[in-house]
Amino acid sequence: MDALTRTIKAALLYEDGRTLDSVVVVPLIGGCPPGEIRVATTFAGALAYDVYELADEEEYSSMPAYPYRSTIPVTTEDLDD
Repeated sequence: MDALTRTIKAALLYEDGRTLDSVVVVPLIGGCPPGEIRVATTFAGALAYDVYELADEEEYSSMPAYPYRSTIPVTTEDLDD
């Protein structure tokens, strides 16, 4: 944890829940890591989000693990007018 910026590195895991996909820096919220992380990606050529969910909210190390949960496509219907 970075005491000055209140951020922490988080490990994003592939669908198998064990293999490291990437590492991202996320803010601590109330001293805890967020329960979910969304990362922009593409799905069938359109904007989408990969969703990663915190593996264990109660106890986390200096780098909490976030296994992949799903991909959410974003369509033009989702955009504000």
